[in-house]
Amino acid sequence: MNYFQIETCPTEDLSLCVLANAPKGTVAINHRMARGFPMGADYPADAQWAMCDRYKGIKLSTLITCVDRILVLLKPAMEIFRDIGVPMECLPFTLLNHKGRVASKDYFIVNPLGTLDCLDIQKSDIEWLDDQVGGEVIHVYEHVLGPKKIANAPPVFRTKEDPYCIVLNETVAERLRALNPTNVYLTEIEVAT
Repeated sequence: MNYFQIETCPTEDLSLCVLANAPKGTVAINHRMARGFPMGADYPADAQWAMCDRYKGIKLSTLITCVDRILVLLKPAMEIFRDIGVPMECLPFTLLNHKGRVASKDYFIVNPLGTLDCLDIQKSDIEWLDDQVGGEVIHVYEHVLGPKKIANAPPVFRTKEDPYCIVLNETVAERLRALNPTNVYLTEIEVAT
């Protein structure tokens, strides 16, 4: 089985809209949506999120680039994630354009909950605080999955050492590709041998 990381912050096409921070009313807790912690009742029922003024793009795509690494997907792509039965939140919001007008109501924040201890620590390229393996992670430069650790992995998960990294198995990746999505980039992740 092959595994892929879905890029939450691709920047290939500058004509596409970009999001930053989080929907209005969630900025102080937006890290929860980027790292797999539940929002629950703290998420506003009437959430609105405006396109980032630092980037002038306005075109909509299947995946909207979010500089804060929150996964933002158009409804058909979100439904692929929602329907696989993995604990996650699919949080709706109204997308506003640069002038504050409604651009779309068909986007969702997809927040797979929790993390999985899945990396081969020796083969992954991880920068540790004070070079203490197993301590606090500064950055993961290369993710290498441990085959025994992913033997019973769910179809979508976040890695323990880098919760911003959302991993899809090839079945989910193929379903996503079948949509012929725009601005969706999947990077294959090595599985250690």
